[in-house]
Amino acid sequence: MILFCGLFYQLVINRRLDSMSEEDNGDIGRIIIRVGSTEVDLTGSSREVNDSWLKLKEQDTWASALSKIRTARQDAIEAARKSLSETGVPERGSAFRRLLDNCNIYRTGDVILAAIHYLRSVEKEDNTPPREVKKLIEDSGRWTDEELEKWNVSLYINRMLDDSSSRGRPALLSLPQGTDKNRFVILTDAGRDHLERLST
Repeated sequence: MILFCGLFYQLVINRRLDSMSEEDNGDIGRIIIRVGSTEVDLTGSSREVNDSWLKLKEQDTWASALSKIRTARQDAIEAARKSLSETGVPERGSAFRRLLDNCNIYRTGDVILAAIHYLRSVEKEDNTPPREVKKLIEDSGRWTDEELEKWNVSLYINRMLDDSSSRGRPALLSLPQGTDKNRFVILTDAGRDHLERLST
């Protein structure tokens, strides 16, 4: 399920490289991909599958399929935003919880990242202090007040800002130019990719 649009398109990637005996090569490879109603099944030696996969990614049909997924996701985000603006915000907690449940997001840092993405993409907020991020998580009803008391949202945000220097990984959050407070953080491409990987 792709983040925020699992009802429309499904991208399932199963990649399996088994060590099986083959006359000329010890590896058999297989990649199965489903995007909407399109299915790709590549089987053969590891090298053949890898070559076929690289050729497939260069084709217009593959780019078109990914474009449809992005469009569907954006439509779903826009529909959620419109619904919130028409009916008010009392359902925000349950909507966010459905997102967490549907996308299998459970770890504290991932939940905080998803909350920031939700506030930015669905509610179109550009100023979200850590207490507002925590309030959205609290509204989901998944954690008790006692559990949430232990969450230091600011610390998690700062860690996701500093990932590139401290852990050798790309930062999941960044500060827009001209800002220096974590209330203005936005997701980097790496942050969005991370959430999408969790939701597949």
